[in-house]
Amino acid sequence: MNIVSNTSYKPKVTLEKKDELLQLLQGYRINDVWDLRDNFFEVYDSKESWRSNKKRIDFTSFSFYIRQELKYFFAIEILNRSVTIGTLLSYSFTFKHLAAFLNKHYPNIHSFIEIPYERGLMKYKSYLINRNVNITNSKGQISSKAIAFFNRAYQFLFDFYDIREEFEKDIWDVRNIPNVRYSKSKAEYRISFHDIHPSYREAVKKYAKFTTVSRSFSSLQTILRGIKHFIVFLQKYYPNWNGITDLQRSHIEQYLLYVNHNLGHLSEGTKADYLYGVKVFIDYLQRTEHPKAPTTPVFTLFFKEDFPKQRRWNENEIKYIPDSVMSQLELLLSHNPDELNPPMKDSDKKYIPVIILLMATGWRISDILNIRYYNCLITDTNRNYYLQGDIPKTDVKQHRIPIDKDVALIIQAVIEQTKDMSTIENNPDRYLFVHTKGKRKGNPFCSGNISRALNRLAKRYNIVDQDESIYHFRNHAFRHTKGVELINLGMNLTHIMKWFAHSTPEMTLVYAKIADDTLRREWEKAQKKKGPLLRVNLDNGQVNEMAMDEDLIHWEYIRSNIEAIRVPLGFCLASKKEGCPYVVTPCLTCPNFCTTPDNLCDFEREIRRVEEHIQMTQNYPIYNEKTKEQLDNLIKIRNQLVEGKSHRGESAKKILFDAQIIKEKGVSS
Repeated sequence: MNIVSNTSYKPKVTLEKKDELLQLLQGYRINDVWDLRDNFFEVYDSKESWRSNKKRIDFTSFSFYIRQELKYFFAIEILNRSVTIGTLLSYSFTFKHLAAFLNKHYPNIHSFIEIPYERGLMKYKSYLINRNVNITNSKGQISSKAIAFFNRAYQFLFDFYDIREEFEKDIWDVRNIPNVRYSKSKAEYRISFHDIHPSYREAVKKYAKFTTVSRSFSSLQTILRGIKHFIVFLQKYYPNWNGITDLQRSHIEQYLLYVNHNLGHLSEGTKADYLYGVKVFIDYLQRTEHPKAPTTPVFTLFFKEDFPKQRRWNENEIKYIPDSVMSQLELLLSHNPDELNPPMKDSDKKYIPVIILLMATGWRISDILNIRYYNCLITDTNRNYYLQGDIPKTDVKQHRIPIDKDVALIIQAVIEQTKDMSTIENNPDRYLFVHTKGKRKGNPFCSGNISRALNRLAKRYNIVDQDESIYHFRNHAFRHTKGVELINLGMNLTHIMKWFAHSTPEMTLVYAKIADDTLRREWEKAQKKKGPLLRVNLDNGQVNEMAMDEDLIHWEYIRSNIEAIRVPLGFCLASKKEGCPYVVTPCLTCPNFCTTPDNLCDFEREIRRVEEHIQMTQNYPIYNEKTKEQLDNLIKIRNQLVEGKSHRGESAKKILFDAQIIKEKGVSS
């Protein structure tokens, strides 16, 4: 993100800033020609890091004022070790073009930032092209040391002269805001308000300033994206508004349709986050009585059902790394990197310990890169090893998990290496995986560099999936993979929750997936423990082993894992608790049933049949229980019939009584 091109603000070149600039340009730095062979530069960089025949940086082609600014820029870059001297030397190769351009188009400026940035950059590109200087790469993209130096120098001097408070700017650098929570393992640390319409910008900035106290940088970014989409909607349909005082429920309903139409490609969770951002923004404006706040209360603007429900992941959608891919990666990492064909590049070697920790721990990449070398490796009295680190997402301090000796030895080697390289100046926070020089000096590795290194290794050493395609790694997939691994190894969910430092069981249950091949293996183990299925021929008493066809295997597996009950003609899969609903003749307990002594013989025959059936099924309690109830009902009614009485259900009694009344009325009339 180029701050300069996204603002109309122009810093002033003050006397105080000029004095600050000149105070640094003392001693050797005051020279207009720097000889890099001078001992002055040895403390900052090794001469082996630049191998050009040119050994001098010559500033004399620039006017006096521009010369001082560029020397100051180079001096700060060297002092901070933001770039190597070799990089600055390559910048100096473009001096002749830039100096000639400035002398032609801007001969009277007293500061580099007096050049109107966008117009000046366009002119400079045209100037270079007209002199046959190539400024594009093979893809037609701008790629030129001359352009890179112009941009970097302008940005540096713009920031140097900009004395505004961070919250006054239209682009904030969260590194300059005290106590803001942000991940140093990402190279993203700016919040831009430039793309917000001026009518709403200050209100949004005021809300964002308030929110930096309670929310993380990434959370604030998500909320702001939602607010920006809402403001784009307002500008499209209500361009004459300069606030949202007239906002009504009807406008929100219109916006919901707009979201579904224009942001339908986003997940339900993301859409819900964006809508939530709009809601909390409006809520803040109303609670602070902001003049641009809606007069309609926020709770009548948004309803609960407006927010899409996040779809729960199906266990088959958990993006874990297949066992075959993990095996290939483990095999690759077990070799000496220098003995591989081709040998592993040094730029990838440094990421191997991070990859090993991803595999061994399942921690988030940001948590691994947040580890500090002074307290990350713990050993107890029994010589057991633990990895320790803070988990910012769930605010768990000094979280520790067990690791094996091999992983511990790797961590110990990295600790020693990092301690030797670290100083209070290049690693003040004592990170284990840290950049000790360059523009990210003092910060941990970038998480994106880890995944890019993994995918370079996959391509270079042919790590493939089941379809023989080069596997594409994602850092977070290692976390899913570890969760599935621990589940498949039988670890208790409570212990897995502790391992991952989850704040709720729901987070852990996401990983509670038993892989299909694991389920199959366990089933096959169970099958081996069972004897063969046998069939008895009742005619000749011969016993034969049954053919194990696939359908029968699945039936036997189901029967073995469900409370199936053997009944005379097969198996009953009904619950033992519920019993059998089909054994009892339903009429016996029906309120509409009635019978007379004329049916006594039928009842006697039915009682004998049921008694015989009970005798046959005496070994099947679930079957017998209901049959005995049926027998009791039969005997109870039979006894009534023996006494010459009729049996009538409650409804039958009423029907017969009503019929008797009607009959009597008919006789009397």
